[in-house]
Amino acid sequence: MQKESLGLYLYCLYRGGDSLPDLVGVDGGHKVFTLSCGDVKAAISFVPLQEFGASALEQRMGNLEWIAPRVLIHERIIEEIMEAYPVMPMRFCTIFADRERIEELLRLHHRKITRFFSDIADKEEWGVKGYINGGQLEKAIKGRTPAVQPIAEKLKEASPGQAYLLRKKRDLALKDGLSGMAAQVTEEIFQDLLAHATKGTRNKVLQLEGDKERKEMILNAAFLVSKSDVRIFQGKVKESEEKYHSRGLTFSVTGPWPPYNFCPVFGDESGG
Repeated sequence: MQKESLGLYLYCLYRGGDSLPDLVGVDGGHKVFTLSCGDVKAAISFVPLQEFGASALEQRMGNLEWIAPRVLIHERIIEEIMEAYPVMPMRFCTIFADRERIEELLRLHHRKITRFFSDIADKEEWGVKGYINGGQLEKAIKGRTPAVQPIAEKLKEASPGQAYLLRKKRDLALKDGLSGMAAQVTEEIFQDLLAHATKGTRNKVLQLEGDKERKEMILNAAFLVSKSDVRIFQGKVKESEEKYHSRGLTFSVTGPWPPYNFCPVFGDESGG
């Protein structure tokens, strides 16, 4: 019988002891174990290349039924290791042909990796998302948008044809006002939260599908926060919500997460 070809799946790098929780890897069969390179450890498991090789992955990456459960396993493994040690999480399906390729990665980027672990010492990543209720904000700013007021006066005496054009003009002015206020508020909140964090970054805002309340995401940020300051940081998020709630803004804070948003870039980590 032909021997199964195996690759090595890299979940994360970490600093600490050699012992790991008893974890089964992303393939559902092989155990997660440690590969040491100096003071940095790699959490890895064997995976069959028939399922996780480059050509197989190219076909499977569009299959959500295959991806979803394995992404959850990937994240669960990283989060369980993170409970014991500081981690540098790797992207889903970071796979190497052999141990030597992983050791080469660790040697080549040792300085970046060391700096990263120094930067995240005693810190956690927390995510903050901000949402706006368009209808509620529109009511809040209707009387405060200078461009809208003259149009409202003209509408009182306009003919039906003129009224149609004026309403279009008013709606555009309101839209500009909404965008401007949302941008101003999110910048204020981001900077205020950044003052209580070590680092912060903004990610692409996500589209909310089928939202009946006209909610729109206006902030999708991640912050690196000292463990001793987490409660203060969470309190600041709550303060922001209380301050802007009347304008239709709500916020959610989640974490701690593996610090994906603050990892150094190595290029293509996989070593096929």
